[in-house]
Amino acid sequence: MSVRLKKLLVWFAWRAYGWLFALLRRFLSERQLQGFVVFCRRLRHRYFPEAVVARDDAPVALPQWIVEELRELSNIEPALYPSDELLGRFRSWQPGEDPHAAALYRALASDFVDSRPQMIFIIPHMMRGGADLGTLHHVNLCVEQGLRVTVVLTRDVLSPWVNRLPVEARVVEFGQLTRHASPEDRELVLLRLLLQSPACTLHLINSLLGWQLFERFGKPLVSSGKRLFASVYCDDVDRNGVRCGYATEFLPKAWMHLTGIFTDNLCFLNLIQRRDGLPRERLHTLYFPFVGNMASTPRDGRKVLWAGRLAAQKRPELLYEIARALPEVRFDVHGEADPAYDRDVLQRLRALPNISLAGRFDSFATIAQESDYGVFLYTSAYDGLPNVLLEATAAGLPIVAPTVGGIAELVNEDSGYPLDATAGPLAFAERIRTVLEDRQQAERKVACAQALMRGRHNWSAFEQQVSAVPGYLPTCAALQPVG
Repeated sequence: MSVRLKKLLVWFAWRAYGWLFALLRRFLSERQLQGFVVFCRRLRHRYFPEAVVARDDAPVALPQWIVEELRELSNIEPALYPSDELLGRFRSWQPGEDPHAAALYRALASDFVDSRPQMIFIIPHMMRGGADLGTLHHVNLCVEQGLRVTVVLTRDVLSPWVNRLPVEARVVEFGQLTRHASPEDRELVLLRLLLQSPACTLHLINSLLGWQLFERFGKPLVSSGKRLFASVYCDDVDRNGVRCGYATEFLPKAWMHLTGIFTDNLCFLNLIQRRDGLPRERLHTLYFPFVGNMASTPRDGRKVLWAGRLAAQKRPELLYEIARALPEVRFDVHGEADPAYDRDVLQRLRALPNISLAGRFDSFATIAQESDYGVFLYTSAYDGLPNVLLEATAAGLPIVAPTVGGIAELVNEDSGYPLDATAGPLAFAERIRTVLEDRQQAERKVACAQALMRGRHNWSAFEQQVSAVPGYLPTCAALQPVG
């Protein structure tokens, strides 16, 4: 083979290597990719030995500044004195080429560095949910304050609510852009981008990747001048009934790096302080605002409205038993079914003649006006302070709900129809009958709930609460993290 042809093939192989490596990431595991790298190196050694950078077994000459540092460090650790014997042990080494992480960094640098954000939100996605609505409130507030905001979506999923973010906010689909990267590369690329970013505040909301970063690299992030905040709203429960979730898995190991921890209800704030011993000055309750119109007169219909995800947390099986106990009452059920939820329960719901399953909804206010509803039923087993309860109150609907999580902070004996967390279907059925039979009492409770909302769940109150958090907005002085 001629020298010219060999040079041409080497040039072509080098140019194609990065593209081929990125392509193979879509189909191969990390172990298989390592095998591909080894295979390419063997081909290079066999057919293009002149292109191989030979390992030099001779001692390498260290830069003088390293020698001087070793000499200074030897005052602490004598074994580091730069003797001829020690310096003779150093060898040169050339790592294998994998340009994927570097290419990701170059592609994303403008979003994190060149745009000079002041606030970065790290979230999993923008779905139809309470935590996502909370993200919208925070981002909108920062944009109103004239801050430069970047929102990082860390999951590789479609986000139907991403168009609700203000146009002034820069959105980075990090999960989609890094779908072919290894988990370690995703962590390290995002870490490097956050460290290089001029943003002072990093706000983490329900992102697994974000929590992993805060746990592992919280100290270097804080040392680089970042102020770390995290929002947690309630615990989760796994299929075995064991408590789980970000507040359980990560908060006890990462709180010392956080300048502040947010929750939307006082109940959960008190719980995590008592349970994990978190310092009170780091904990902040931020009641989310209701943005919309409030009904001037309470509803007086005869039907029951249920709205939410058909998932284990929301207890559709309890809804089924309540509807069975009230065959004379019509139940309209709105919401998407969780793919992992028990299909037998869903089939039983469909089979009941007094239940209508309406599927996904985009606007609670719209469905609340579609029929003559007289009560809103909420059956969650655990929760924070659900936004759907604010929407039901604004729509003029009396609420029947268990006092789990922060629900009791809105639904009490004066403002609704609360039940004990362990209440069964017959207790719920009795409460619903009370609502439908005594409309005057229901109207008084709705009026009380709406008065509470006007005073606590408005935009001005939310703005004041956020502005009072030390270090959150760039103009606020920050408390220093522990450790």
